[in-house]
Amino acid sequence: MPRTEAAELRAFSAEWDVPLDDLQSERLLDYARLLIHWSRRINLTGARSTAAVISEHYPDAFALASRLVRPARLVDVGSGGGLPAVPLALLRPELSVRLCEPIAKKAAFLRTAIRDLGLSERVSLDVARGEDLPMGEFDVAISRATLEPQAWLALGRQLVRPGGRVIILTVPGSTVATAGTTRPYAGGRRLLVDVPVGSGG
Repeated sequence: MPRTEAAELRAFSAEWDVPLDDLQSERLLDYARLLIHWSRRINLTGARSTAAVISEHYPDAFALASRLVRPARLVDVGSGGGLPAVPLALLRPELSVRLCEPIAKKAAFLRTAIRDLGLSERVSLDVARGEDLPMGEFDVAISRATLEPQAWLALGRQLVRPGGRVIILTVPGSTVATAGTTRPYAGGRRLLVDVPVGSGG
């Protein structure tokens, strides 16, 4: 018998040692439902059900949440439909998250999600490209599938302050010339690379 969506969230919570209360679980389900509803009109995700959003996309958010346990200013470049930054913000209420998405239709969805999920106090949106953001202002920079890993690393290093971190979400075998900490997940199909940015950038 397939696991329920809520049970899958609990399993991810246990796997990644990321706390998850009932309200967070409900908000994560709300976000998945909202994403599917809007995707019927605009292209936000290839997933066709809330269960698919959770099983295919939420592992990224839990993987990030396992690495981000302290308060931080985080920027997500090329936010699209909000994956993985919106579920990450729900999982880690200590994060201040800045979404960056240049496409107006996707930005309209993100504004709705921020409002409906009660995230307005700590999640903001820039309708812009990553290159247009202020440089050196963030503690952590993330991006998924917007740029090739090496190009993302170059931009991310400019966005974070000295001592900050750039996180690359990629697949095993990708060429990433860096000394970051790596962790495969999702059955070895995905790879998180966590790169510290020193005082020399």
